[in-house]
Amino acid sequence: MLASWLTQFVFVTLTVFLVFVVANQNFCASVLETQVDFALLGHVINKTDVFDEFECNLKCIGNRRCKSCNVHPNGNDAGKRLCELNSKTRQMRPSDFKRKIGSTYYSSVQGNCVDVSHERERKMAGQCHPRYKGSWCQTPKKGSSSQHPARSCKMIQDTGDSVGDGEYWIDPENNGNPLKVYCDMSTDGGGWLLVSNLVMASSRRSSVPLLFETSYHAISKYQKNNILLTKTAMNELRTHLNFTQLRFHCSKRLKRTFHVTTAANSFGEAVVQYFSGQIDVLPYSCESFVRMEDDNSELANVCQKWGFEGNKKHNVGKWSSSKRNENRLYDHVVIVYATYHWNIQPSQQRFECDDYKHAVSAGDFWKIYVR
Repeated sequence: MLASWLTQFVFVTLTVFLVFVVANQNFCASVLETQVDFALLGHVINKTDVFDEFECNLKCIGNRRCKSCNVHPNGNDAGKRLCELNSKTRQMRPSDFKRKIGSTYYSSVQGNCVDVSHERERKMAGQCHPRYKGSWCQTPKKGSSSQHPARSCKMIQDTGDSVGDGEYWIDPENNGNPLKVYCDMSTDGGGWLLVSNLVMASSRRSSVPLLFETSYHAISKYQKNNILLTKTAMNELRTHLNFTQLRFHCSKRLKRTFHVTTAANSFGEAVVQYFSGQIDVLPYSCESFVRMEDDNSELANVCQKWGFEGNKKHNVGKWSSSKRNENRLYDHVVIVYATYHWNIQPSQQRFECDDYKHAVSAGDFWKIYVR
């Protein structure tokens, strides 16, 4: 990570320099010195957790007493760093400059004095660190860390703070307890939050240890590749997030891909309400979804045949089945009787995606997103 960050930091060194100068018009020009696996010991004036090294440098810039800083690994949280602000530099106290594996020392080295006051309003031509924005790269992007969460993946996308598919921090309840989640920022305009995630590790169906979660907070465990939300969890999530779309995406390497989003109409809204546990009436299938480009499923071609509704009534043109309740997000999500299914029933070793009782392969997946 450090090597990657140092590569990105080349683009922001000039920004750091200008912030130094603007903060103090009498300050001489400086460049940033970096010493990997070293730290200045015994002169710490402040300690704080940071998301990355750049944030530590910004804290030093904003503190008049700070002359240099150390960045250490944080043993309590692998996703953060420990930032130490120093009142001295290694040049001032060479005997206290020690080798410390895993740490990095930063300080400014003075050069010629320059006057850049006339350039205060000029925007930087270079790039900011990917997790920061602003004229001086001083503002953390929403979702970039637990200290700066967004309400949702869609908010991150809408505010222009997305840096692509990957992990972000969100706080759906806005209560100061953020979650690290996965956001798909590229499919169909982006802003999708992954809420259920099953990825087969092998072709052995009997070895899948699924987690059926009753709280939406389990979305932070998506990396386990065996998380399925119940109706209760989805209902809780919609109470706080009020998402308006669902996206269903399953794929088998040896078969086909089913990939649809709910439509922006009353039929699509009924699907969202049903799978969020707000209604128990089976939603109509046709006109309720839009196919994604990679969908090559048979299911999407025969929406009028979907569903199973009481007294063995098949082909009713509806999502799900009247026998499903808490497990409606994975057990017979879509069914064309005994032909094509989205179905996860581990007790029967059935993992179906646009097929019926077929085998599975490593890498086959079932994913559900909200937006």
